[in-house]
Amino acid sequence: MAENPDVALRCMSYNIKNAYDMEGDNGWLSRKELVAGVIRFHRPDLVGMQEVLYNQLEDLQRLLSEYSWIGVGRDDGKRDGEFSCIFYRKSRLKLLHEQTFWLSELPEEPGEPGWDGGCRRVVTWGEFEDAFTGKTFLHINTHFDHIGQVAVEQSAYLIRERIKAIAAGIPAVLTGDFNVTSDSVPYRVLTQTDEMGSALLRDASLEADYKHFGPAFTFQGFDSREVAARSFPAFLERQAKHEIEFESPIDFIFVTGQVHVLSYGSIPDHSQGQMPSDHYPVVADVRL
Repeated sequence: MAENPDVALRCMSYNIKNAYDMEGDNGWLSRKELVAGVIRFHRPDLVGMQEVLYNQLEDLQRLLSEYSWIGVGRDDGKRDGEFSCIFYRKSRLKLLHEQTFWLSELPEEPGEPGWDGGCRRVVTWGEFEDAFTGKTFLHINTHFDHIGQVAVEQSAYLIRERIKAIAAGIPAVLTGDFNVTSDSVPYRVLTQTDEMGSALLRDASLEADYKHFGPAFTFQGFDSREVAARSFPAFLERQAKHEIEFESPIDFIFVTGQVHVLSYGSIPDHSQGQMPSDHYPVVADVRL
């Protein structure tokens, strides 16, 4: 039976870059319409966002009125600090349950960074019912630490065990900025197989019927010149020095075994060279 794209769920992971800097070319005031435009044009049913401050949530809710969102600030479990929130399309998805836990030794308590991490980090997840199919599923969204090696590895173990517990046979999609590449230990922890050779989580970019579209990297640090050099090497020389991982993504979408991935890609949208964020969003169309 042919796949029906009308019942596919479009899932996006998007680090929108925080709004600590409001002014300037890359400040939030210059980017908010671009971020909303990317989401509006590509029409994801779900967006797992990272680095979102509460004032950004307010702006995006105004600009994207067709969506609702779930999540809490990582600093106090309310509004303070960055959110790893989930935006979902109200006309299609009904929220059944939501929860946030912290990537630390005390997952239920807002507090200090976990292990050797540089920041507090959270996981927000929701259970949804799809009005098109009547099926329920989980969307889990996170942002791993960028400093602590122990923190990132332990976060991978913790989130995998939590998904085992909360999914319990329900299809699940995990989105996030994991701050690691696919050759890292945390990536292998997330995708490791059991003694039967099956994996709880699979990388959607490898599972898709239509494989990866777009750049190989997802973080570009607003470095439009180097992006141009990587995209058109016959016309522009690469810079000798840069501090960006241009060979591999650090943003991923993972799925459990009950999820069929139809297509996957990263979205390098820009406006005359201005990037909406320092990350490209990644998108997967899936069926449950």
